[in-house]
Amino acid sequence: MSLLKIDGNDLIRAVKSGCIKLEHERDRVDALNVFPVPDGDTGTNMYLTLLSAVKEGEKARGQSLATVAKAISTGSLMGARGNSGVILSQVFRGFARLMEGKEQAAATDLAQALKAGANTAYEAVMKPVEGTILTVIRELARAAEAEAKKDSDIVRTLLLAIKAGHQTLQKTPMMLPILKEAGVVDAGGQGLMIFFEGVLEGLVQNQDIILESYDKQVELGWQDKRVEEVLSLDFQYCTETLIKGKELEPAEIKEHLAPLGDSMLVVGGDELVKVHIHSNHPGKVLESCLQWGSLSDIKINNMLEEVHEHRDNWTRFNEELAAASKNLKNIGLVAVGAGSGVVQILQNLGVDVVVEGGQTMNPSIEDLLNACKEVPAPNVIVLPNNSNIIMAAEQAKQLSDKPVAVVPSRSVMQAITALIAFNPELALEDVAQAMIEEMKQVKYGEVTYAVRDSQLNGLEIKSGDTIGLIEDEISVTADNAGEAVLKLLERMVDEDSELITFFYGEDVSEEEANGLKEQIIKNYPDCEVDLHYGGQPHYRYLLSVE
Repeated sequence: MSLLKIDGNDLIRAVKSGCIKLEHERDRVDALNVFPVPDGDTGTNMYLTLLSAVKEGEKARGQSLATVAKAISTGSLMGARGNSGVILSQVFRGFARLMEGKEQAAATDLAQALKAGANTAYEAVMKPVEGTILTVIRELARAAEAEAKKDSDIVRTLLLAIKAGHQTLQKTPMMLPILKEAGVVDAGGQGLMIFFEGVLEGLVQNQDIILESYDKQVELGWQDKRVEEVLSLDFQYCTETLIKGKELEPAEIKEHLAPLGDSMLVVGGDELVKVHIHSNHPGKVLESCLQWGSLSDIKINNMLEEVHEHRDNWTRFNEELAAASKNLKNIGLVAVGAGSGVVQILQNLGVDVVVEGGQTMNPSIEDLLNACKEVPAPNVIVLPNNSNIIMAAEQAKQLSDKPVAVVPSRSVMQAITALIAFNPELALEDVAQAMIEEMKQVKYGEVTYAVRDSQLNGLEIKSGDTIGLIEDEISVTADNAGEAVLKLLERMVDEDSELITFFYGEDVSEEEANGLKEQIIKNYPDCEVDLHYGGQPHYRYLLSVE
């Protein structure tokens, strides 16, 4: 089949098809996680990022290729989860930039856009590592560019690009020793290739067949069950519209609409801008938007309509909000955490908003952005508490209307130590730096179980084995969780150590945890030992040594 041009509808169909294919294969991608711990969620993160991209892209169906590409880019950014999702969103961002002003694209246009996407993804990563999804998208784009110069057929261009991508993927273990040791290819690169295979299928197959299973997935993926978030809003109507005009300035529109509500998002370009705002006067919002151009895709949702039975809660909340506003602090805190005990501890230490998530459940950029908006302070510090959430936090920082600093904590144990240095009276960057310096004083460890056979750091690991990690590196195996904790402490405690803290998870009994505490006190009489219920899933113990 020969294909010489694609338009906006072709693009959204192709991305949709890629999303479907990855959804079917995401478990296989998740299983490629280098470490055999129960947080291998690369496939899931990429799928959810694509699902958000498709949702936004569908809103622009029937419009120009440039408009659809921009919508897909915006959706992928807002829904990006984990490092793999953020990198994928940057590929879409660069792709959309090269499609600006185009109604259709030829093979050469697609190749150049893919190259721009790869370059944008590299630029977004502070220290790019070869042998990852970055390498795969770069070589895929390079092959597409070479073929497009020789052949105008889009199908053949993509076929050879995908072939080059697979060849690069197979080489990733030679580029990254840790992949070779684990006996796997890069998970992000594998997810990317599955997506591009679906993209090609979407371009050459019947659209109706492809979409049949997808429509069900959209509904399942976008149910919002956070009623309490609705209750926390001062503005009753969620108002959305697309503004079509010429020489539009999103910043100007945002400034003009700001007095009419909150939770505002204004994104787009010269000819199309998406407006989302919570307001008590949706009519005024729409009337104001008319001055820039024509309106379409207007949606007004009464966010309190379904929660009238919670009037008492609403009244109490407003009273609490009014009281809190009198004591508004200069800097607020957002942290990511999983487990009722962990969440409670973070809140007790002054965290304003805890975004529930972490291992196996990375929050999206939009989740983090909404949390920053919710904080009752003009400045915000974000503690991601997971290495796979740091990039999403950095992107949320770029999108936030408030000044945001990211303290790149890789564990909740680091965050707890960092919070000791939190002083909301100082300048934002000074506070963040002080917290980063304080965080360096702690060693952290985790005890979990292996989800597959592996061989890492000289250890033979079988599925189901208890394993212990020190600062994200698998260090010990053990017959049980308590033994793993003791083995980790042998490596973590030194003559300068004073405090040992550990949280027990949802699968550990209080009796078992107290017995372990007694053993630790006996082994380390010169250290203070603190035990807390964390309730975290998957990880039986989290521990730190200071």
